[in-house]
Amino acid sequence: MNPFDLAACIALMVAVYSGFATGLLRSAITILAYLLAMPLAMGAVAAMSPQLQDAHGAPLAQNWLQFFAAFVVIGVALGKIGRIMLDEAIGSEAGFGDRLAGALLGAIRVGMVATTLVLVFDRIVPPERQPRFLEGSRLRPILSLAGAKGFRSLPPEVAGLIDRLKQERRI
Repeated sequence: MNPFDLAACIALMVAVYSGFATGLLRSAITILAYLLAMPLAMGAVAAMSPQLQDAHGAPLAQNWLQFFAAFVVIGVALGKIGRIMLDEAIGSEAGFGDRLAGALLGAIRVGMVATTLVLVFDRIVPPERQPRFLEGSRLRPILSLAGAKGFRSLPPEVAGLIDRLKQERRI
């Protein structure tokens, strides 16, 4: 087992355990909180620093640390509020089915991240620049196949855009 396989297995175990401990509903509330936190953090940073915006109105180029801090604080706050509301609505204990579904969600998230990582190295990084931690991986062929299948399901314009960006940036 190479380092990539070991890291993926450890991440899978941690995600399944934390998903089981948290439950699907609380995990979904957390995901939703961070999805809502993204535009709120962008608005907060833009409102806090209008003098730092460039001519195109993109404050994130210079204020990424402020954006990240606002994103985390807003995400944690919204997640806590959502979990408090969920606890009031259904109680603080997650049922067994909710826990199993949470464990499954954790496993799916790790699989998606690992597949995306392998797909990036397959599609973007040239073969001679492949990282050593992927050499001899037993999971890489499986994840590569899944990533290729997902990539083929994208609209042709997206695949063309990625190929064009690779050529323009000489990747």
